[in-house]
Amino acid sequence: MNGVVVSPIRRFSLADLSSHGAWVLPRVLGAYPHLSERSAAGWMKSIIDSNEHLFLRGDHAVACAEVSRAHTLVPNPVVVERFVFAEEEEYIPQAAEMYIEFARWAKLLGAKTIVVEEMSDVPHEEITKKLGTIRNTQQKFARV
Repeated sequence: MNGVVVSPIRRFSLADLSSHGAWVLPRVLGAYPHLSERSAAGWMKSIIDSNEHLFLRGDHAVACAEVSRAHTLVPNPVVVERFVFAEEEEYIPQAAEMYIEFARWAKLLGAKTIVVEEMSDVPHEEITKKLGTIRNTQQKFARV
C-alpha cells in the first residue's frame, strides 16, 4: 500500500466538520457549484445523523452514499455513491476502503446494487478490487 497507513473508518460526526471541513467543503462546492458555502455546510450537517445516508470519514478521506428506491415496484433499495474524496492523491487507498463500508451498509439494507463512480477520486480498478465486477448500464433521457 505504498507505506500509507489506512486509518479506521467511522461515521462522520459534527466535530469532523472542524477537522475535515477545510478540505471537504471546497470539494463539495466544486462538485455542486450552485451551492453556497452555507448551504453546502448545512447539507453536510443534515446528513450526519440521517438514516438515508452513510457519511464516512477516515483521517484523510470522506465518503457519502445514499439509499434510494430505483423503482416503486422493486422491493430492494439501491445505494448510490454521492462522493468519495481523498484529501490528497496519496490517500486514495484510504478512500478506496470506503467502498467496503458501502457494501456492508448495502447488505444491511437489503440492497442488491451500489451505484458507483458517480463522483470518486478512487480509480475504477481500485473500486473493482473492493467490490468485485462493476457492470455498466445505459440510461436514456431527454432534457426539458
